[in-house]
Amino acid sequence: MAPPAPVFVNVRDFNAVPGPAGRSTCSDAFQNAVDALDENAGGVVFVPADPQPYEFLRSVLVDRNRVRIVGEGGRTSALRAIGATPPLTFGLRRVTHGQPLSDGHWADLSGMLDASVTDRRWGCRTRVPSPVAGGPTSEATVTLPCSPFQFGPTDGDYWSDVRQLTVDFVVRNDVMPWSVQPLFGMVDAFRRPSPFYAYVNANEHPPAVVFAFRTSDGLHREIRIPFDPAQPVLRCSFQLDLDARTVTAWTNRRQATQRVQVQPDLSLINDGWTPKEPGRDLAFTPNWYAPFRLAAIGPNSSGRAGIPGNENDPVDLTFGALRFSDVLRYRPLAEGQEQEDANGKVNDLRCLTVESHVFGALTMREPVHKNTAGVPDLQLLWEGDAGVFGRGFFVPNDLREYVEGNGCEKLNVRGFSFAPKAMHYGQAIGLGLVYNFSMDDVVVEFGAQGLSSHHFGVNYPVSLRSCHFEHQSDCAIYSFGQYTTATDLKLAYYGRSAFKALRSRMAYRDVPCTDSTVCESVVKLFQTEAVLDNWMIDFEGFRADLPRDSYIWASLADDIGGPTQLVVRDCVGSAGGEHTVAIRLVGSERGALPDVHKGVGWCKVERSFNHHADPRMPALIAVDGPLWQGLYEGLPPTGKALAINTATPGASARIGIGTVPPPVSAPPLASSPYDPLPSLPGLIGYYRADALHDSDGNPLRDGASVAELQDLSPAHNHGAPTGSPAVFETGAVNGLAALRFTGGQYSFPAMQGTSGAATWFFVAKRLPTFDSAPGRPGALRSNGQGWQLDYLLMSRTAESDNDWAVYAVRCTAGAARRLQTYTNGYPYELRRDDRVRTVGWSTPVLGYRPDHGQVLQGLVATAVVCDAALSDQQVADTCRYLVHRYQIPM
Repeated sequence: MAPPAPVFVNVRDFNAVPGPAGRSTCSDAFQNAVDALDENAGGVVFVPADPQPYEFLRSVLVDRNRVRIVGEGGRTSALRAIGATPPLTFGLRRVTHGQPLSDGHWADLSGMLDASVTDRRWGCRTRVPSPVAGGPTSEATVTLPCSPFQFGPTDGDYWSDVRQLTVDFVVRNDVMPWSVQPLFGMVDAFRRPSPFYAYVNANEHPPAVVFAFRTSDGLHREIRIPFDPAQPVLRCSFQLDLDARTVTAWTNRRQATQRVQVQPDLSLINDGWTPKEPGRDLAFTPNWYAPFRLAAIGPNSSGRAGIPGNENDPVDLTFGALRFSDVLRYRPLAEGQEQEDANGKVNDLRCLTVESHVFGALTMREPVHKNTAGVPDLQLLWEGDAGVFGRGFFVPNDLREYVEGNGCEKLNVRGFSFAPKAMHYGQAIGLGLVYNFSMDDVVVEFGAQGLSSHHFGVNYPVSLRSCHFEHQSDCAIYSFGQYTTATDLKLAYYGRSAFKALRSRMAYRDVPCTDSTVCESVVKLFQTEAVLDNWMIDFEGFRADLPRDSYIWASLADDIGGPTQLVVRDCVGSAGGEHTVAIRLVGSERGALPDVHKGVGWCKVERSFNHHADPRMPALIAVDGPLWQGLYEGLPPTGKALAINTATPGASARIGIGTVPPPVSAPPLASSPYDPLPSLPGLIGYYRADALHDSDGNPLRDGASVAELQDLSPAHNHGAPTGSPAVFETGAVNGLAALRFTGGQYSFPAMQGTSGAATWFFVAKRLPTFDSAPGRPGALRSNGQGWQLDYLLMSRTAESDNDWAVYAVRCTAGAARRLQTYTNGYPYELRRDDRVRTVGWSTPVLGYRPDHGQVLQGLVATAVVCDAALSDQQVADTCRYLVHRYQIPM
């Protein structure tokens, strides 16, 4: 009978040696100490104090229950990361469902790489068949947290300052044929590129590698690179210059190993690409929290994820190389010419080599690393220039097993730091699937993030007491899906934020913050509920534009069953600028509307930010619409507004003293006191519920069936009902009438367009179902949460199922096909695809889409149909007129 596992172990007994002498063995010593404890009973891993820190090349995976890492003091027992890999990672299990991850995920690349690679390399395979016939496969993807892949080069400001990008990769499809397979990248909580992702689409013609990215103007852009789907190994390089607006690409389109220049398809590069417009510089949108994943694209660091909108089964891919550079590395030659750089022809070895301006590369030069029991430790090496390196993690697709009762105390944990300036890389302590995690008297230094969450799933409760965080280049603490309580924290010399959270719930009390030289918002809350008590935010006097945005930034949450709540008590801050506010409350996206998925926000501010407030700040609170409301208690600051709106035209800043101000609508158009809609260019349909009458010319009565939609435009395109007619409702929208659709629809057999363009407006509750040519090519139609032209071009829009809004869509004809959506006058999404047909017309229908079976179950007060692409000013004025006429809150 085996002796019982100990409940107390000393890392020195496992040959942990502080200082450089133990650098190559310390990670294994700590891991063996953790593994010596019972899997469920756990125990204490004791870290004796020493003048030198214990140095770590790999992360220690604490994946047993009730394990506490305990030192002798927050400054004397020190753990130090040598590379950008956290010394400690909690909640990432090496064994799931009783089985360790297959070591076949570290794939031998012999035979896959070309003859230029003579040494042995180990790539990343995502789906490994069982060694036992009929057994389950081992499925995993790779996540690379706080790495150059997630945050970009150090001087790139989290991707937003990157002007040139060159990407090289080699990947094999282990189960041919190619179809639609995710490759790598990042998406935010709304599944938008953050700033980019890549996938293979062999189902379109021609087959292409698709690189989707988003720029700071909000536009989604796509590049399509042709490749040969008959080749199982794809070799691809492309380089993107945002200043010169150029894209060049190379693939092995002719034979297995030869890379030749190919012509990328830029038809989906979107608006403002060429010609370059004066004053319109393009930049990648910054990445605030989206994890970088290999062989999967999704907002989580684990689980299956295909391209946005197309969830796939796990794919079986083997990556042999991935390299990012922040320069244009290759010579642009002619189509069909072999790829060259300054060293000559490009081969696989070149794509595995770290050169100047290679800020991140998977060099594939580490085999699987196991503990004494033969279990892989899940880690994968990445490298960059200037000697920077770190490790990502293999994550099982079905990772659901938590660890419980872990924690650490009386420790100093030091993340990655690289003199003379801090790198934006590395976690100090990584946190995955945990229950009942706590930290007491822990000093956390350096790294991009101090206590840093993986996007694995909810983890709670996390308790922090008497901990000190300093010199993190991104943020001191990052929470994902976490319920956290904290008292007596110190957050010093942080980066973009002191605290950042996504889809979390937190209560932090007694937190002094020192200043930051790059702060955007001290507290950044994405879809998070929070209680902030007694925060003192000190910027050491008035510094220009710091913090650049706000002390506290908060957006609305989805699917939480109630309002998003933010409580700020007894908090004080100093310094700012003319664009800085104490609290900024946003609706997540411009034009955001209340619906079943997004509720309202409630903000209570008590006795806060009314001392030492920078006189340059325009207001205490900035709000972008009516979804946030709340109260201020106490004496407000003097010399500035309590709350302002930051949306144009007009918006509700619903924060008051004693009572919540009512929502307000946009002011009227000063130049148009009358109805301007009949004079719109190309007007071929104008329908208004409050102008309808019966066959005798009398106004309709409440509850009456609408036998005809009477057109107020000169075209006289009246609508006839099919199925059950809509019901007339008096006073449905702020005293004005609307039509309730109950399963029927209206057709307009005489309505025709000739321009190929269109601009439509609707005042409605729910997005109306309108189709210009049901079942025909070239139709412009509503589709799901957006508008679709032909079969290729789709732009989303904000939508509400329980509130009124003005919806607008505009489509251009001519050489550039642009599809732009608007909600309440705010531009929502612009997509461009010059390949699609112009708008076609054939017996348009309001209320039904026969090809998708979509039936409108909402209300419509006004519909305006123009056979023209109206100007920006005409769209803005029309939306503003309708918003004001129906008194829709902004």
